[in-house]
Amino acid sequence: MNSRASDVLVDTLIHHGVDRVFCVPGESYLAVLDALVNKPQVDVVTCRHEGGAGFMAIADARATGKPGVAFVSRGPGAMNASIALHSAQQDAVPFVLFVGQVERAHRGMGAFQEVDYASVFGSIAKWVVEVQDADRLAESVARAFHTASSGTPGPVVVALPEDMLDNMVAGDAAMPLARAQGGASGEQLARVRQQLVAAQRPLVIAGGLLKGAAGEAALMAFAEAYGVPVVASVRHADLLPNQHPLYAGHLAYGAPRALTQALEQADFVLAVGTRLGDVTTQGYHFPAAPVTEQPVVQVWPDAAVVGNVRGLAMGLTAEPEAFLRDLAKLATHEVSERTQTWAERLHSLQSDLQRWDGPLDAEDGVIFGAMVQQADQRLPDDAIITIDAGNFGGWVQRIMRFGCGRRMIAPSSGAMGYGVPAAVAMSLRYPDRKVVCFVGDGGFLMTGNELATAIQKGACPIIIVSDNAAYGTIRMHQEKHFPHRESATALRNPNFAGLAREFGALGLSVQHSSEIPSVLAQALAADGPVVINVCTSLTQISVGASIDQLRKGA
Repeated sequence: MNSRASDVLVDTLIHHGVDRVFCVPGESYLAVLDALVNKPQVDVVTCRHEGGAGFMAIADARATGKPGVAFVSRGPGAMNASIALHSAQQDAVPFVLFVGQVERAHRGMGAFQEVDYASVFGSIAKWVVEVQDADRLAESVARAFHTASSGTPGPVVVALPEDMLDNMVAGDAAMPLARAQGGASGEQLARVRQQLVAAQRPLVIAGGLLKGAAGEAALMAFAEAYGVPVVASVRHADLLPNQHPLYAGHLAYGAPRALTQALEQADFVLAVGTRLGDVTTQGYHFPAAPVTEQPVVQVWPDAAVVGNVRGLAMGLTAEPEAFLRDLAKLATHEVSERTQTWAERLHSLQSDLQRWDGPLDAEDGVIFGAMVQQADQRLPDDAIITIDAGNFGGWVQRIMRFGCGRRMIAPSSGAMGYGVPAAVAMSLRYPDRKVVCFVGDGGFLMTGNELATAIQKGACPIIIVSDNAAYGTIRMHQEKHFPHRESATALRNPNFAGLAREFGALGLSVQHSSEIPSVLAQALAADGPVVINVCTSLTQISVGASIDQLRKGA
């Protein structure tokens, strides 16, 4: 029996385990929207901007471990969604973006909203396909999911000509394609074990491909088997409980120099599930590139990535989780006293850096660390924390404890506007857990309109806005390089608490640190979405410096 191509597409999504898609509706894929009407297996989340839909999809991918899915219309819709494609590529998150396209007969004629997606997205996406033949739609979708998940995970774009979706096809929906699982050989595992045992100051740098219960369990079992300290790559501080004696810190943007100086004393580095990009390595300083100062072994499931910018003692194309499980089985030795002392020193340093006892308020507002500190103490252990991009995030990364069920969901791409959509997606995926978003005033005004999506779908995130009336990160760099010459970074903001109330959420404000406990208590007791506007100090512009210190070159 023949079926409409759009119906086959939706059935293929269901075969691939897709239970939720994010979209901004468009006339270029009306047939898909129609096909979804009779498919209650798929929850359709209607968003207010394509960038928000894309961010929700890649955050949902972090939750499920499967490709996130978004649908957007042709031309402008696709352009708006491109920020999520870039973030998925930078973060190595599997993501399939379905984009409408003009009718096939009009391609190449400069038709209304026509875009050559392969040319536009070819340098970002792993694969861009425009399905001309409806009979090949199902197999193209299956290949898209396979490509997004294989090797280095990332984004795939599937363009859907409007008229193709109405074609009748004889074939069935496609089933998932088997994904290759690379692994280290016995000889390679033995060599890595030998280097680990011989090292006096071994160190593991753990990355985002270990996100999820299985990967995190494998990391902990391995670390405990060898007594090796673990430092997390940027925005993945939840891979190991921060209170664990083998947790050695977080290589985030501008990591404390005391931490990086200590880590540089490692005499062997095992990098698992991380590409060792410029942020994690603090500008390719540790491990250095192109020549490292200590033996480095890198484990990543894509040969094109392993050792592509630095010389390695060994590069292994393997699944990080399986590699750690296999290596843990070979641990038969007692951990040396020197390695134990090394691990204790790193964890003690990390614990000291995580503590903060500075001032709570400045003349121009609350020091944002005061809010983060209170939130850390009051949020449940299984809270999910989403973080947007900006200086305020430094307080979260420094003070907030992660692991033991408390998750960090944040873009290593540095994309502003990620936090609120990610919080909505996480609240939908985990309705029984507290989801808290930390976002700056600039980031909130990029995608805070997705608060309407949260209310429409019954999501209940708590959104904490750091309102210092500035693009703080850029102002920080201005003061560092061009002191006393502020340009284009000042913001005039609305009343965020009042704005939240207009959306239908609970809006609360913090003018002084003494108000934080009662405001957090109200937020945690609420049964709907909450926005907390924190009037934040601009003079204390970052966790590490004030404007006065930057101007003096401190």
